[in-house]
Formats: sequence, C-alpha cells, structure tokens
Amino acid sequence: MNPFKKFKTILENNISKTSLIELPFRWSEKHRFYHTTEHLTQIIADIEKNNQFDALNVFEKQALLLASFFHDAIYESKRKDNEEQSIKYFVYSYIGNDNKMLKTVCDLIKTTKYRKRPINKLERIFWDADNAKFKSGYDVLLKNEKLIRKEFSFLNNLDYKKKRIEFLKQNIGLFGISTDKNIKKLLAYIEKTYK
Repeated sequence: MNPFKKFKTILENNISKTSLIELPFRWSEKHRFYHTTEHLTQIIADIEKNNQFDALNVFEKQALLLASFFHDAIYESKRKDNEEQSIKYFVYSYIGNDNKMLKTVCDLIKTTKYRKRPINKLERIFWDADNAKFKSGYDVLLKNEKLIRKEFSFLNNLDYKKKRIEFLKQNIGLFGISTDKNIKKLLAYIEKTYK
C-alpha cells in the first residue's frame, strides 16, 4: 500500500501543496532504515485494527491519520527534538482552519516522545500503534534493532549500547510479560554484540 496515494484526498484537504510533495521524500530519506514509509504504513494499519477504531468519529480518524503522516516527518537520529520539529512542520503544513484539529494532531505527535502509555483515548490508540512492534515477537524486535543500529551508525558501539539499553529498559513493564521476556532477550543480544 502506498499511503500517500491511498489517503491523497485527505492530505490534499489538510496540508499545503508543498508539504504534499515533500512528505514522501522525507519518509524515504537515505539516513532512515526503521523510520521509513513501511513504519508509517504499519502505524496506519495498527490504528485501523484497533478495536476502538470503528467507533471513532470522522474528526478522530482524520486526526490519527494526520498524526501518522507527520509524527516522524522530521527524523534525524542525531537530534533530540524530532517530535518538536515534526509538530512545527505539521503546524507549518496545515491549511485547515480548525484549531481543535491542529491541537489534537500536535498532542498526538507529542505522545510518541514518552515511554508512558497515555490515558486519553486517541493518544493511547496512537501511542499503541507507534509501539506495536514491541509486541510482535523477538524476531521482529531483532530485525528492528538492526535497522535502528543503522540509523545510529554515527555512534560507536559502546555509546550506542549504553543509550539503547537505557531506552529499552524504559519499556519493561509496558507491554506485558511475554514482551518483557523478548526485551530482556534483546538486551542480552545488545550486551553481547556491541563491544
């Protein structure tokens, strides 16, 4: 599925022509290996699979979709403010006049920065979709680990290992016992591999 074609009408109605052209290129930048169009497609699919999705109204579905397209629109692994920059880019790109939509999408993007499952329904749906790969089994975790390592290739093994272990440990307890086991297995792989 090409999300830019599938949701072209919604994007055309909500964002500038310039951003409409830029978005697919942003998602396929050469320094991306995990945060790619495949990740974007996966998030949209996971949102649509959520058991609360059918009960959402048009506004809520559209907000989730726009947040999906913009949450990693700005992604540079050397930066620590990708979410803030992505929010700025959405604000710059948005051509609608609905301040509630603007705020909702910005709030959704902001939730992806934190290692805590939100209470707000829409934010929880979005956060769950962005983190769904954690629950996809060890093989998926390992595959994604290798892609993420490529995005951080500018770091030496020891610095990468330290930061990655710190991040992964923050996820223990968020997704259930079986995911915790897989995260711990991945931590052992990282300890052994990056020396």
